[in-house]
Amino acid sequence: MTNIYATPEKVQYAKRLFEIGIEYLERKGYEISRVPRAGKKSLRRVKKGKEEFNVAIRTSQDQWFAFPRDDSTGRWLGMDDVDVQRVIVVALNTREEGKEKIALVHDFTASEVRDRLNKNYSARHAANPNIDISHGNWISLYNEEAREPTSFVGAGIGLAFPPCDRVPLFGVASDEVEEGDLADADGPVLAASTSVIDEPLTIPEAKRRLALTFGVDPSAIKILVEG
Repeated sequence: MTNIYATPEKVQYAKRLFEIGIEYLERKGYEISRVPRAGKKSLRRVKKGKEEFNVAIRTSQDQWFAFPRDDSTGRWLGMDDVDVQRVIVVALNTREEGKEKIALVHDFTASEVRDRLNKNYSARHAANPNIDISHGNWISLYNEEAREPTSFVGAGIGLAFPPCDRVPLFGVASDEVEEGDLADADGPVLAASTSVIDEPLTIPEAKRRLALTFGVDPSAIKILVEG
């Protein structure tokens, strides 16, 4: 899809955040490789001794992250379909205004992420059976969990499991991180090339971004266009 938020600065941030996720795993002593034929760019295979499993890496510049859902099976794509055991989320400290930009590294079990995704989706679907999660089901890292708005159901995973590392976001990402890695990792914001940032913003995407800003479900956003 095309998205006006895919600015060069955001792409560079996403690349560096992704790289920090890789560096975190390396510091933990894991050998890291891509997963052949998995079709998930942000998926990595990690190995240390006899321990070996798949890891999903997510980056976040607005302190929310997402996984898409297969409506026919109820499985979370990029996690359940590729047997992910851990989810690494690297978030930008956008709430700490005026401070040096810091990458906050979280290391979650896939089961904890899955439980919160299911809880959030169930609440949102109950409130609106026609809910559109074609861009993924979004979970807030640092908002307190609440029953209302429904987008906050299952929120606060980053509060329950605080960052295990804090890394200054100086420098630029190396060439080892490709834009293709970010399509899964940072959601639809970076799924498109930065060369098309002037194309129109769709109504569903505008609703999604406004919903994140105001902490409400996208179904609560009404957009009136007068021409």
